[in-house]
Amino acid sequence: MKALGERGLVELIRRRAGSRQSGWRVAIGDDAAVMRAPQGQDLVYTSDTLVEGTHFRWSTTRPRALGRKTLAVNLSDLGAMGATPRGFLLNWTLPESSSASQIDGFLRGLLQLANRAKCPLVGGDTVAGPVWTMSVTAIGSVPMGKGLLRSTAKVGDRLMVTGTLGAASLGLYQLEAGRKQASIYQRRQLDPAPPYELGRRLLRSRGMGAALDLSDGLATDLERICLSSEVGAEVDLELIPVNRGFHRSCDKENLNPWELVLFGGEDYELLFTVRADASTASKLTRQLGHRVTEIGRIVRGRRPRFRMNGKSVSIPGRAFEHFKTR
Repeated sequence: MKALGERGLVELIRRRAGSRQSGWRVAIGDDAAVMRAPQGQDLVYTSDTLVEGTHFRWSTTRPRALGRKTLAVNLSDLGAMGATPRGFLLNWTLPESSSASQIDGFLRGLLQLANRAKCPLVGGDTVAGPVWTMSVTAIGSVPMGKGLLRSTAKVGDRLMVTGTLGAASLGLYQLEAGRKQASIYQRRQLDPAPPYELGRRLLRSRGMGAALDLSDGLATDLERICLSSEVGAEVDLELIPVNRGFHRSCDKENLNPWELVLFGGEDYELLFTVRADASTASKLTRQLGHRVTEIGRIVRGRRPRFRMNGKSVSIPGRAFEHFKTR
């Protein structure tokens, strides 16, 4: 970084990202980016930050995967709203000791996903600091008044999830425990691939209710839907989809698999509700080309409740929360 300097870094980013982007009147190169707002669309904004030492460690992280993850977690939020990605801003803090391979790998991963998602880098800021910190603001759009929300679940809705849950949390445990052999669980933690394109497909499905992305664990995120929609929920634990071998791997680590699923977080799958007479999970799986599983229902109340084989159960645990002691 001492050899490159801030001007050199900005020029490197500009060359890699390009200064002319579709849908943007002005991108990198001016004081601010200027977007052509799509006609008949609401604009959707989301922001997320990754901090070295809190969200990742260089001892277990590859720069290219970190670049992808930096954008992926924001695409997940846009997808949960049913939004089409339009572009993003990057605020990037780097120590002077940052290596060329770290910078190059990070940019390659970041822009690789940006190109795939058609979500161009259009601006931001670079500063020197003690640790790597990346803050992304992503912009998307949805048809006017049609965005998916947390507050639209209704009593009688069926509760659905995409993909499998718990893998990223198990991967985090393995990484922090110093497990050297890479596993599918570690990859889910270090290099997530949120199904961000599914939200806008669900917008076209009949009978959609509420939706959000699973970033903080099923129990925590489902409670957000319950509070926003003023409803309760019942979840059958045996229906929750997990990777093959997940329970066996948890047993090896002496971990409670349900604690990881309910409170672990960073799955970046979609949790959503559909009306009682809407499409089944199997039909949605065929329609979306991505696994969808029905795990419960929306009921009267204000909190989620969990059952195993028809009997109520209580799973001890609490999701990670910044500013609170682990």
